[in-house]
Amino acid sequence: MIRKKSYLLMILVLAGCLFLAGCTDTPDEQKPVPPPPTPGPTTAQPTPVQEETIIPEVEYSIFDEPVTEPPAELDVSVSARKDPVYNIVTVVFDGGKGQQLLQSIDVRVTTADGTVTSQQLPPGRGAEIEFQGSKAADRVQVAVYYKNGASYLILDQKVGQTRAGVITATPTVASAPETSGDLMFDGPVTQPPKNLAVMVDVDKDPVYRVITATFRGGNGQSLVKSVLVHAMLSDGTGVTKELANNIGSIAEIQGTAGNDKVQVVVLYKNGEQYKISEKVFGPRG
Repeated sequence: MIRKKSYLLMILVLAGCLFLAGCTDTPDEQKPVPPPPTPGPTTAQPTPVQEETIIPEVEYSIFDEPVTEPPAELDVSVSARKDPVYNIVTVVFDGGKGQQLLQSIDVRVTTADGTVTSQQLPPGRGAEIEFQGSKAADRVQVAVYYKNGASYLILDQKVGQTRAGVITATPTVASAPETSGDLMFDGPVTQPPKNLAVMVDVDKDPVYRVITATFRGGNGQSLVKSVLVHAMLSDGTGVTKELANNIGSIAEIQGTAGNDKVQVVVLYKNGEQYKISEKVFGPRG
């Protein structure tokens, strides 16, 4: 009996050991799973920036515009001349129908070396201002401003240095020969109708004998095709120059120490032509 109990006890002890062994077995160690790689920082590609092209602003003034004739009721005249010795540029207000309506007159002179000088010309007939010019051709521009707000560039011309060749102390006066050949300058002086009327002033410098014709405008200015200034000089030479039909435009002919005859013929767009002036200038103009 005691032996049976010993066997039974041994069986229970063995069973308990087996049970404990099964509970204490550790499972196979799992290998640690590495963490997923962290993505590195990505460098963003810079967006190309389109450079803006900066266009510099250009300031325009009335002196950048072409010469424009005011309406007849605003018509005024300004002329320019240049002293051939001291190179002084003189600008003169010659008046006109619109004189009382003027507010101001701006004159700009650009010398041959690029120097720009501006002055205001008083709007009184005969008023004048002076600029120091250069030994070469200088540009003279005149802008007029009216009380009604209108403005016009009425003169844009170059004044050069014109001298006579040799001046004798006691010049011999010769008669001006009669014109021949071109029939355009023959015949008497004839004034055009009022709607075609224009004016051209002609004079002769008493020192340097330079003959200057200046266009003064008129009702028919816009209808003019061309203006021809013809000089028959005392030495028998005939010289013809074209005068622009802009108010204040000039044409110059080198005269002589004798009597020079100057004729002005105006040709119109409608085919008509008129000899509006004929003068004889002596040694002293």
